[in-house]
Amino acid sequence: MAEDDAFEDDPVVAEVDVYLSKGLAEKLYLLQYPVRPSSMAYDDFEVTSARVKPKQQKFELEMSLDTRSPNYCHSKGEQIALNVDGMNKASGATYNSDVMDKQVLTSSHTASSVSRYCAGLLKDGELHLTPLQGIVQLRPSFKYLDKADVRVKQEKSADTEGESSQDEEEEAKPVMVKFARPETDQAKAKRLASWQYLEQKRSEEPWVDLNYHHIDDVASEVEYNQLYSQGNDFEVTEFGTSPKGYLAMLMPEEESSDIKMPQMPSNVLSMTQLKTMPLADQVRALLTSAKVLRFSQLLTLVSPVTDQTAVLRALQQVAVLVQGCWVVKSEVLYPKDSISANSGVSAEILSRGRDYIMWKFTQSRYVIRKEIAMVTRLPSEDIKEMLEQMSRMQVNQGWQFLIEYDSVFVSKFPEVVQRQQMLWDNKYQSLCKTLKLVNLKQRRKAKAENYHLMVCIVLDMTVSAVNIDFICGKERVKQAKVKAKAKLEQHPTTNADPAPVPMDTTPSSPPFDKKRLHKPVTVNNVTMNGPEIDTSNNEKLRTEVQNFVREKFLQQCILTISEMRRLLVSKLAACLPGHILASGVSDTLLEQCALEIGAKSLQLPWPTTLQVEDKRVFALGNHGDEYDKYREVMFDMYQYNFKYRRQQFTEKFQETLGTEPSSKSEFDKILKTCCVTRGAYWYLRGTMPST
Repeated sequence: MAEDDAFEDDPVVAEVDVYLSKGLAEKLYLLQYPVRPSSMAYDDFEVTSARVKPKQQKFELEMSLDTRSPNYCHSKGEQIALNVDGMNKASGATYNSDVMDKQVLTSSHTASSVSRYCAGLLKDGELHLTPLQGIVQLRPSFKYLDKADVRVKQEKSADTEGESSQDEEEEAKPVMVKFARPETDQAKAKRLASWQYLEQKRSEEPWVDLNYHHIDDVASEVEYNQLYSQGNDFEVTEFGTSPKGYLAMLMPEEESSDIKMPQMPSNVLSMTQLKTMPLADQVRALLTSAKVLRFSQLLTLVSPVTDQTAVLRALQQVAVLVQGCWVVKSEVLYPKDSISANSGVSAEILSRGRDYIMWKFTQSRYVIRKEIAMVTRLPSEDIKEMLEQMSRMQVNQGWQFLIEYDSVFVSKFPEVVQRQQMLWDNKYQSLCKTLKLVNLKQRRKAKAENYHLMVCIVLDMTVSAVNIDFICGKERVKQAKVKAKAKLEQHPTTNADPAPVPMDTTPSSPPFDKKRLHKPVTVNNVTMNGPEIDTSNNEKLRTEVQNFVREKFLQQCILTISEMRRLLVSKLAACLPGHILASGVSDTLLEQCALEIGAKSLQLPWPTTLQVEDKRVFALGNHGDEYDKYREVMFDMYQYNFKYRRQQFTEKFQETLGTEPSSKSEFDKILKTCCVTRGAYWYLRGTMPST
């Protein structure tokens, strides 16, 4: 088909010259009325006032209502006017009459950009176009209802104040002076992006009053004529642009804007901006915002979809592998020379503590916040913020890692997993030096030696309390071999018949002595707690035990001997081989050290139905704080009864001290450090079995 034949069905009807008018180019707005049908225009309404906020392009039109119209409900109008202005109208009344005699139309934006829209007029074969400055929609405003609510509240408050006695003096109240903390960049960005701030900035712009002219006025016709080009708006030159150039002028390509976008809150990421970034910046922005991501989730978010190898290469620059998932690196969240917004701690210390938390998650699904705090020595608010980034709290279990173990990634990329494991091994060696931890090899060796030591000192509690040797299995075999060898040397075997040996009638154990029941079972210098050492000549051991006991009493206030032994075994498991505490600590030494640091042995009336393994209870009431006096009173109370109600403590405090804790939170803190509750009663710690 020829090119001329292709346009035979679509002939050119007319050619029209197009003119661009600039008379109202920066003043022309299109007003729309979406809730008003076109058959019921506002042309017949009298506009009493009009105003505009030019920067916001916000309009308000005040129109009078025809109160004499048969369609106007007079009773409803009176009720509205009464609710808004009240019985006695002031100078600033909303309505001039006794009825609702006007309404206000308020505008709202419809489009962010109107550069593609214009108003056109066809006259004498010429098309005159004027660009629009904005498009707004006008709807009825109901602010008069808010004014009615405010007036009702003011009247109620005035009535309440009138009922109060005017002669009463107001009680003097202390003035609390608070100093605001310096605002961080993150808090400032959130404040600037908040609705409250934006609304405040909008309200600060003043209104500009406008003169409204009816459509039939002469002034309206003068303004209307400015929509036509006057011929001197611009100089008409020959149109020499190519078709492609003309198309590019109509639809220009999007260019990257040099205007700096406002900073968004830390938990908000603009996907529109993300698409314009390079791949490395996309990965960094996503990990910084989400903190923890699966590799499959990351692939769905980066744009455009790229090779997995490139994503992995960029990912390992800003994140580390934990539980098969990717967690943003600490140095990315805490840049050099920055400080914590919560506590002011330096970035180096924060990164070191966060690395330790991530390493703990590589070893287990759960971590304990108290253990993290003891090792890292970071403020509690910083530790909580770090844990919330990568885990969630589980009751009675600790902090669980946020995402399930990603076995798919681990099986698909074993080389990356191995490389990350080597990275964590090196990271842990560095943490051992800075946080004074025990490295992996020493931990395993110490755990094995301590386990061997504990195996050797386990006693068979079913054996009667006589002086019987208790030794480990390997030592028994060794001693049996030595005895057999010595016996063979004393009685060498010959071909002749052996000489008769008289029967050994010596008892296998000494005679039973009741007094020995009250002494610790000692075999090969080993007691129930380990090897017994002459502590009178070992002041270093005694000092170490005193420090250990003091530390535990400051944490728990009340301890039994069995609880001290359990804590001692736990401490030995974390100590290096050859630690002085591993040389042996007896019950007697624990009791002596507890008394030496100021703890007292409590003589308690135990419940008759309660079976407790060890009834030796020690309590330390002197902690150096304002609660010491309350603890001493409580310890004295428990020497007469084993359970009390909360009210009984209050009465005893008032009777003995003449005062009581100032708040419920302080009262609870004192009780919970010394007691446990069962129903309505409080029992001393150590006197009730754990449930």
